[in-house]
Amino acid sequence: MDASGQTKRQLRVAGKPSAKRTKESVQTKTRTETDLELLVFGADEEDASGRLFSKLGREQGSESPASSDNEDDNEDGSDDNEDSGEGPLFFVDTERDQQEVESESEAESEDAAVESDEPAAWEDDDMQDATVALKAKARLRKLRTEEDENTVSGSVYEERLRRQFEKINPVPKWAASDDSDKVGSDLLQTSAPLVSRTHVQLPSSSIDIARVRNANQAAVSQSAVQSVQFHPSASVLLTAGLDKTLRLFEVDGKENQKIQSIYFKDLPITSAQFIRNGHEIVASGRRGWYYAVDVEHASVTRINGVPGRPLKSLEFMRTNVNGDRMAFMGNAGQIHLVSTRTKQFVHTLPMNGVVRDVEFTNDGNYLWSTGLDNHVYQWDLRQNQCVSRWHDPTVFRPTCLAISQDSTYYASGDHAGVVNIYDARAMREEAGDSTFFNVRPFKAVSNLTTAVHGLRFNHSAEILAVYSRKKKDQLKLVHLPSATVFSNWPGSASHLGHVQCVDFSPQSGFMAVGNDAGKALLYRLQHYPTY
Repeated sequence: MDASGQTKRQLRVAGKPSAKRTKESVQTKTRTETDLELLVFGADEEDASGRLFSKLGREQGSESPASSDNEDDNEDGSDDNEDSGEGPLFFVDTERDQQEVESESEAESEDAAVESDEPAAWEDDDMQDATVALKAKARLRKLRTEEDENTVSGSVYEERLRRQFEKINPVPKWAASDDSDKVGSDLLQTSAPLVSRTHVQLPSSSIDIARVRNANQAAVSQSAVQSVQFHPSASVLLTAGLDKTLRLFEVDGKENQKIQSIYFKDLPITSAQFIRNGHEIVASGRRGWYYAVDVEHASVTRINGVPGRPLKSLEFMRTNVNGDRMAFMGNAGQIHLVSTRTKQFVHTLPMNGVVRDVEFTNDGNYLWSTGLDNHVYQWDLRQNQCVSRWHDPTVFRPTCLAISQDSTYYASGDHAGVVNIYDARAMREEAGDSTFFNVRPFKAVSNLTTAVHGLRFNHSAEILAVYSRKKKDQLKLVHLPSATVFSNWPGSASHLGHVQCVDFSPQSGFMAVGNDAGKALLYRLQHYPTY
């Protein structure tokens, strides 16, 4: 090739824009146009929150939780690459991007077009000739009526599926009646309220409970689930664990889609809870700092411990979703109170022995605590002082306690696996004006064989969940006020694993169980009609 031809070829190459440069310009133009559209036309609050979380994740970095190894807590509270100043401290991941939303919108529009052209098919004739193998999949085995049953016809399979669905989602009473005229005439014959407010007591013999799709099926934790908690008003469940990831799921019992997840680079999470009526989440672990996630403003803040109190570990944290205080359990029986609004230190409550567990009352005015001295302390948070203290000589090394929402009952678990249940109001009446007294439980439950690690009352104080982490399937549900354990659940086929945490939804429609396999098992309590 002569010199002139080579020069022309170089000019053509130099004058041709690179594909990479063209792609960048197109992308820049697309972002600019998007910003202008948001500026001119605005955006939905939900979409804006999702974009803000996505933007926050991009600004902080792009490290993926999956690229990080699962790390256990060290005794000295150290962690590799922590406080080194390299890389982001957290990563926010939103489940759905714009492409997925557009594809779903196109699919919905196609389905709508098909439905408009074709009539609704209430019966499928092809199902009459089909056969279904019930042993082929684990989910189909529950449809068998006999253990050795294998194949059924399509119509039988459809009928059993329908029965299973109605078992989990019962038909409302208003939809079960066909005599609409009679219903209307009955309503007009009385001036009583249309909705009955009477509460049907939970039967003590057995509990009607059904397993539904796992709450975190869309994003299983890479370590044991250390915390599960339902949002106080929305159908949202929080999960967190030692994989340093906080996840939020929309709970419906069917899809349970993931809303978002937040990865903290330097914090294996041992406790995560809602505060301020669900507008904020706090996450702590075996470190000297913790994180606060403002759900309303879509921001994440790192708080460097309790001001003025050099604590190496903040793993033992308790909060009250309705109150303005959260508590960190320290050494030598000290309980450090922090404001949920300002995150500033408020006061230290001193106990006479090592503190094992604390619990807020539902109104947030009182805090109860227990420790190795076998005493229970009742603290008035409005005065920051102990107003009463009592002792149960039958308790062996208490490990945890719980208070019902109406403060009618409280329960205490010990190292021997015994759960003592007390009638709080009767206890106070017997004590009179005394500030220190001895108490006796009205029932001792001994169904666990290892140390009790957690207790949880449901919203109506009709169910008490007790569990232990040391052995598999160590979860029992206690009926109140009879204080008897439900015998029909869990069964031999429940497969709970090592239970780590339990929580009930606001109206006890669901119960979530976190285990060591990273799963948040979800159960539907049929007695309670609402979430």
